[in-house]
Amino acid sequence: MRRLIVLTVTIIICVGDILAQQTKPCQFIGVYNKEINGKCIVRAIVHEDVTDYAEYVLKKDEFAEQYKKANANPRFLRAHECVIVYEYEKAGPGNKCSSTLIGIKTGNSLDACRSQLANGLAKDPTKSISQPRIIFSWQGKDAYGSSEYIKDYGGLSGRFISGNTSTQSIIMTQLTNKTTDKLATVLVRTDDGKMSVEYLDPGSTLTVKYSTKQLEIQVLYQDYKTPKPSFDTYEFIKNKVREAVINENGKFKSQTYTTVGVRG
Repeated sequence: MRRLIVLTVTIIICVGDILAQQTKPCQFIGVYNKEINGKCIVRAIVHEDVTDYAEYVLKKDEFAEQYKKANANPRFLRAHECVIVYEYEKAGPGNKCSSTLIGIKTGNSLDACRSQLANGLAKDPTKSISQPRIIFSWQGKDAYGSSEYIKDYGGLSGRFISGNTSTQSIIMTQLTNKTTDKLATVLVRTDDGKMSVEYLDPGSTLTVKYSTKQLEIQVLYQDYKTPKPSFDTYEFIKNKVREAVINENGKFKSQTYTTVGVRG
């Protein structure tokens, strides 16, 4: 069995520390031409949290200057909005090359964004020559209007937002792999005992909604060029620390656990 690098989470964070964290509630997105190959292009994005529209304007001007010859297209997202950014391949003239294009769907929830994307594919399945691949998703801070917890896992950034309703505990989880050469494998368990796994390539971002009060997480890293790890059954790696992110009535705290034993 190939060796995985396991990140050990050792810090217990108090609720007071979490509440002291402040994040910028809006989002700047910029789309530009990364490459031009004859009549075909490769589009790419940059994105950054911003405080308000005034800060967005500053970022927009910087972006326009930096990519003034690259068909720059900026976008401002307010705190109550959500967005999915995806890329897809489209055949060029005469099928002599293909372009990598960027699509953006916005709405009042990520589910609404996904529905827009699915409906668009159903209406025009020939629009692209590949299935769309989501490269960035963002849950507006005020879309649920609750507190949040941000954690750096040593290469993987985790953002947890409480989306509690009157009858359900919800944790919106945004994971960003900030490494340049590591595949991040995230093992997750909700409070009903169900296990799942998320794979994040270098530079990618994933947003997932979990209906749970507690989310247990363990992060593993490996060279992104090697095959993804496979699991007969999803389970935490034994003798390694994992973190539990706990949503207590809309406010977060965390705990660490270790399971004794040997796996693999």
